[in-house]
Amino acid sequence: MPSPKPTVRYPFWLTAGMFGVVFLCLGTAFQSYRFDDAYARAYQDPYMIKAQPERLREAIPYLPERAQVGYLSDLSFEVTGGSAAYFGVMNALAPRLVTRSADSHEWVVGNFSHPLDYGAAGREHHLEIVKDFGNGIVLFRRRPQ
Repeated sequence: MPSPKPTVRYPFWLTAGMFGVVFLCLGTAFQSYRFDDAYARAYQDPYMIKAQPERLREAIPYLPERAQVGYLSDLSFEVTGGSAAYFGVMNALAPRLVTRSADSHEWVVGNFSHPLDYGAAGREHHLEIVKDFGNGIVLFRRRPQ
């Protein structure tokens, strides 16, 4: 015949402490959720991805439908804002294939975060400005060599 298992009784202070820790964890989780939800509502599109199609709307008719298009920017692809800007341009110009190289395609889209000498930026890659659409969007074309 098996012997009965002994019942373990923990002290009241230990049980109350455990319930206190669980209560604090649940409260912190709820507070964290509320904070993150408020932040997400306030900053729904911090990298302006939804604004890219409107910014590029005027440049689209200049580009052939199935073209491969280069990309030129003053934002580094290594930082989040730079890669988000690049992917936003890729999305806005679809079905055209946008590559990160400004040196190997006839057409290049410039996406700049602040005003600068766009002509000089293009000349570094043997490009000439076709049109400056404002708001940091510039269309370049490779110069005949």
